[in-house]
Amino acid sequence: MIRKSIFFIIYLMIFSQSFLLAQQMAVGSWDSHFSYSEARHVTFGNGTLFCAASHGLFSVKEDVLEIIDKNKGLSGVSVSALNFFEKAQVLVIGYQEGIIDLVYNDHIVSIQTISNIEMITSKAINDFVNQGNHIYLATDLGIALLDLKTEEISDFYSEIGPNGLAVSVQDLFLYNDSLFAISNKGILAADLNSNLFDYNNWGFYPETSILKPSRLFELSNSLAVLNENYLLMKSNKVWDTLLVLPEVMNQVTSTNRKTYFLSDQRVYEMAEGVLVPLIQDRFSSGHDLIVNGEVFWIADGDLGLIKITKEIAQQVRPNGPMSDDISGMDIVEDVLYVFHTPDPDTTLTETIEGYSKFGEDQWVVQKIEGFNNISGAMQFKGQLFLSSHGKGIYDFTAGKLLTHPELKKALITDMWSSDDFLWFTNYMSQKSLGSFDGESLSFLSSAQLGTTPLSLAGSAENVLWIKNSPMDRYGVMAFDPSKNLIWGAEPSSNIPSNVVNDIEVNRVGELWIATKLGPAYFSDASLISDEEQAYVPYFENEILFKDENVTALAFDGGDRLWLGSERGLWAFSKTLQTQIHHFTNKNSFLPSNMILELAYDGQSGVLYVLTEEGLVSYQTNSSAPLSSNNQVTIYPNPITTSYDGNLIISGVVGDALIKFATIDGVILYETQANGSMASWDLIKFNGERLLNGIYLVFISDLNGSEKLVGKFAVIR
Repeated sequence: MIRKSIFFIIYLMIFSQSFLLAQQMAVGSWDSHFSYSEARHVTFGNGTLFCAASHGLFSVKEDVLEIIDKNKGLSGVSVSALNFFEKAQVLVIGYQEGIIDLVYNDHIVSIQTISNIEMITSKAINDFVNQGNHIYLATDLGIALLDLKTEEISDFYSEIGPNGLAVSVQDLFLYNDSLFAISNKGILAADLNSNLFDYNNWGFYPETSILKPSRLFELSNSLAVLNENYLLMKSNKVWDTLLVLPEVMNQVTSTNRKTYFLSDQRVYEMAEGVLVPLIQDRFSSGHDLIVNGEVFWIADGDLGLIKITKEIAQQVRPNGPMSDDISGMDIVEDVLYVFHTPDPDTTLTETIEGYSKFGEDQWVVQKIEGFNNISGAMQFKGQLFLSSHGKGIYDFTAGKLLTHPELKKALITDMWSSDDFLWFTNYMSQKSLGSFDGESLSFLSSAQLGTTPLSLAGSAENVLWIKNSPMDRYGVMAFDPSKNLIWGAEPSSNIPSNVVNDIEVNRVGELWIATKLGPAYFSDASLISDEEQAYVPYFENEILFKDENVTALAFDGGDRLWLGSERGLWAFSKTLQTQIHHFTNKNSFLPSNMILELAYDGQSGVLYVLTEEGLVSYQTNSSAPLSSNNQVTIYPNPITTSYDGNLIISGVVGDALIKFATIDGVILYETQANGSMASWDLIKFNGERLLNGIYLVFISDLNGSEKLVGKFAVIR
C-alpha cells in the first residue's frame, strides 16, 4: 500500500513537471525573438537547407523548421557568410563581428581569433572557399586560412594589394590552382603554391579597380565575374565585358551544368549565351539562391525564405516579429506588443503597417486597416488601446478610432493608465499631454510642458512623469492632476544629464531615471516640489555608472534593478548591495552589448531585452508580488538526474520567506521570494548538495505566519 502511494505521488510530480516546463522557460534561460523575414544567405547539405536572416539562422529538413541559435551552441547572431562543404561535412558560419562557427553533426567549434583582434574597424567574414583540409576566408581584414585539422587560423594575408596595400576582401574563388579575390582595390589572384604573404605573388587587374565586381564564378570553363548589370569574362590577363545584363544581378549559382542568375525579383537561366527569365514576380528582394532539383530556394530580404516549385511560391520561415527594427515594447495581460514605428520626426515620410505580438509562445503579426505607424498598447478599464504616430488612438476592443480634432494627425508616443484616465503624450504639439476618461478626451495646454514628450510613467498617487527629447528644456517633467501642478527638473535637481533615456517607478514609489551620464532617482514619485533633489545610487562606495550612458532600466517582481548600457545588461539587488548579473554578448545570449529597451512581464517573470541586434528574453526568478498564496507551485518535481537547474517555487505571497526542510522538520535552507517567485540551487546551508529524498516547503508571510505549502522529491 505504501509502495502504491509513493508511486502515485511521483506520477503526479512527473506530470506536473512536464506540464509546467512546457508552459514556462527554465529560470536563467534565454530565448531569441528574431524576425526571419530579412533572409540573406542559403546553403544546402546532407539533405538540409540552412537559411540565415539578418539576425538568425534556421534549417529546413523534410518541411520541418528548426531555429539554430546560441541555445544550440552558436557563438553569434549576425551571419555574414554561410556555406556547407560536403567533403568536410561541415557547415561554416561567419559573423559580422569576425567569429567563425564550424557546425559538425554532433558538435560546434567556435573560432574567435579574428573577432579578438583589437581593432575598431570591421572584422566581418564575407565568404569561404574549401581546399582540402583548409578553408580560405574572405574578411574585411584580408584573407585568413583556417586549418580544419587543428581548427585554428593558421595564416593571415592582409597586405596583398597593389604595392603591399592592406585590403578588405568580399568574395573568393578557386580556379586552376589559383585563388581569386574581389577586394576593395579590385580583383587579385595568386598561385596557391606560392608564398601568399608576399604581395609580389598576387596579380592585380587594374581595370577592375574602377568597377564594382561582386561575384566570381565559372562559366563555360572560363572565369567570370558579376559587375552590377555587366558580365565580365577573364580573357588571358584582362577582364572583358561578355554580356550586358538586363538588370543588376545579386547572385549566381551553377548546378547540373546549368547557371542561374538572381536579381531582386527574377531568376534567369543562361541558355546559349542569353539570359532567359525563368521565375519572376514571386519575390521582391532576392539576396541568395540555391537550386535543389526542381526546387528553387531564394533568400528574400523582405519576405524571408521563399520555396518555389513549378512557379508555386511558398514562404518558409520560423515564427517571429515582422521585423528586427523595433521602436518600442509594451506588455498587456502577459502579452508582449512590439512596434516598428518610424521615429516621430520622420513619421510623415514613412509608413509602417502593422505590429507584432507575442503570447502563449507564439508570434502574431497584425494589421489594422487605415491605422498605421502603431506606437504603443495600453489597457484601460478592461479595454485595449493602441496609439499611432499620425493616426491618434484606436480602441482595439471596440474596433474604432477615438475622435477629436487634436487626434486627427496626433503623434502619440506613449500611454499610461490610472483607474480614472488613459493618459497619452502628443509629440510636437502645444497640447502635448492628453487624457481619456472612457467617454471624452481632453488636452492640457501649458507653456510649461515640453512639446516633444517621448514616454510616460506614473506613481501610485497618479502623478505623471514625462520623459522629453533633448530638444526640450527639461529632460524629465512631472504633472500632478489633482493639484494641476507642473514641474520640470532643473540642473539643480541633481539629475546627471538632461538627455534622459528611460524613466520607471518602482514598487516602493521611487522614480528612477536613466540618463546619458548615469542613473538617478527621486525618493518619492508622488511628491513634486522645487526642493526635491534627485539622488545618485552608490554601489561598493562608488557612484553607480558615473558618466556612463545608461540606456534602459526596469524593476522585476522583487524590485531588483535591471540596467542596460552600452556594455550589456546588469541586475542589482533591491538594496543595491549586490550585483546579481552582468550579461554581455560574450557570456550570455545577448546578441549585442548595446541595450535599447527593457520590458518586464510580472506574470511570467520574463525580462524582454531589446538590443541593437534584435530582441531576446531572459527568464528571471521573480514575478509580480501577490497579496496571498495563489496556486503555489513547486517545479520541476521530482528533480531527476536529467535536470541540473534550480528548484522553482511560484505563486507565493509577495516577498515571502521560504524554508526547505526534511520530513523531520530540519531546516536545510531558506530564501526570500523575489515578488512571488523564488529559486533554490539545492545547496544546503552547510554547502552540501541535496541528496535523494522527499522534502517539505514552508512559507512565512510578512506577519511571520508559517504554512506548509508542498513537497518535492529528489530522485537521482
